[in-house]
Amino acid sequence: MRHEHIIWFRCQQMIELCRVLLAAIISIFYKKCPIWLITERGTDARDNGYWFFVYLKKNHPDIKSYYIISKESSDRKRLADYTDSIIDYRSMQHYVMLWRANCLISTHIQGYFPFAGLGLWFKKVCPSYRRKTHISLKHGVTCNYTTFLDYKNTTLDLLIAATRPEYEYFKKKYLYPEDHLALTGFCRYDQLNHYKIKHQILVMPTWREWLYKSNDVLLSDYVRTYVDFLNDSNLHRLLAHQNLNLVFYPHHEMQPYLDVFLKKVHHENIIIANQHEYDVQQLLKESIILITDYSSVLFDFVYMKKNVIYYQFDKEYFYNYHYNAGWFDYNSLGSVVSTKNELLKCLNTILDNDCHIKSIYMQRIKEYFVYHDNNNCERVYSAIRKVLNSKSTIGTIVQ
Repeated sequence: MRHEHIIWFRCQQMIELCRVLLAAIISIFYKKCPIWLITERGTDARDNGYWFFVYLKKNHPDIKSYYIISKESSDRKRLADYTDSIIDYRSMQHYVMLWRANCLISTHIQGYFPFAGLGLWFKKVCPSYRRKTHISLKHGVTCNYTTFLDYKNTTLDLLIAATRPEYEYFKKKYLYPEDHLALTGFCRYDQLNHYKIKHQILVMPTWREWLYKSNDVLLSDYVRTYVDFLNDSNLHRLLAHQNLNLVFYPHHEMQPYLDVFLKKVHHENIIIANQHEYDVQQLLKESIILITDYSSVLFDFVYMKKNVIYYQFDKEYFYNYHYNAGWFDYNSLGSVVSTKNELLKCLNTILDNDCHIKSIYMQRIKEYFVYHDNNNCERVYSAIRKVLNSKSTIGTIVQ
């Protein structure tokens, strides 16, 4: 991040801090009542936060639950049935609700606070904010390691896990107390048990932290490697021969650079997917093969018992400058490749085998996922209720 961007970022933080403090004063004039405030990044409604909010509205309408999302979000239309419970992201109402709510729920750490780092700092210095119930529904399975998620840094009241190894890892590596964890499955998994397949391959790589510091992302190995793959003549022949479409859906942080792929990749069987027009979960459900790299989206895909290929062309660099390796061995649930030729060969092998998933992968899927049902939201709700009830004994207001 360049110097001028850092200055701008700090100024924005100070502005938001002043607004939050003003909101704290305003909130004094409101009557205290139990409120559940739910969000994802503040700009979307398609992940665990959205599905949990919908579950609450349908199954527990007595709870005063609200969803935070920006006015400009293309996902806002998905919340059309709940307009009375929608709060504009970074509005004064949002900040007032931060103080009025007793239960703060998000997929991303401090996703309900303007700037996560500021929220974590506020949690340390402000007792009244700290006493609220802070819950992470998680955005994905944590399979790599980052110190940001250490319990001493987040001090979450509850963190949701989707797999048994992840749950154990949060206890042993991240040092979460057992009563601050719940192995429930993700809320969005309730939607993964019924789907229709298209003859479609999904390519969905994750972000690279070091690209934030890059002077020219468009000249990076990341862009060069994927443009090279998508323009490969052997890939084009494979798609045509198998009558397949390929959807390339870059990570949220890479979406602003989508134009470079649109300009450099042209093939009738390849779609460059804009996040405002395509839903990730729908793409996952309808695709027959997923090509990713280190993204935890792999777990959604294998949950549906489908094949994953990991294109890890920059593995050493990734683990030096993005994440540290965690509990997960990618070879345990798919094929790891490092070159374009290996990737194409692996694709051909899976297709020639009619996309049947190996029995060893099936066994591990059963070991990793404790639940395969439509009750994930219900288990998450019970876990949150349990935390709130335990806190009520020391004065927290609960519904």
